[in-house]
Amino acid sequence: MATLNLDILTRQKTVDKEDEVIYRDLHLDIKQKFPLRNELEKEYQRNDIISDDNLDAISNAFISLLTTSPGEKILNPLFGINFGDLLFLPVTEERAGVIGSNIISNLEKFEPRIKLLNLTLTPVIEQQEYICDFVYTIPRFNNAELNLKGKLSSSGFYV
Repeated sequence: MATLNLDILTRQKTVDKEDEVIYRDLHLDIKQKFPLRNELEKEYQRNDIISDDNLDAISNAFISLLTTSPGEKILNPLFGINFGDLLFLPVTEERAGVIGSNIISNLEKFEPRIKLLNLTLTPVIEQQEYICDFVYTIPRFNNAELNLKGKLSSSGFYV
């Protein structure tokens, strides 16, 4: 009878080396990094695109969660945050609390790599938007404290 060792799935080590890549994602503003040149095949020149690693990749996933509505991601239709009509109603302090609790519950469900320390949603009634300030850590990377600021309105979330 074969035995499987699944200890590696439960144990997480912290990353000390800067050059070790655990997570990789496309850079949110897709740009070309550099051409991959092969002098023998000049006519078949390929271009590479910029990717983000580790902390930046997890931050990209966080922004993707904030900007995706359920049903938009074909292979994972439950992924995303459903703000419903909350962003189309007048901006108030009470709605900021409801939106904040919705963000927190979905962040815990879809992005367990992130530990949210503080979330501040400030309503700006004149512009009908909320100023979002997220302070979070990523325990896998020595609890590095990160900050994400953006605006949330009926047209979406913008960094």
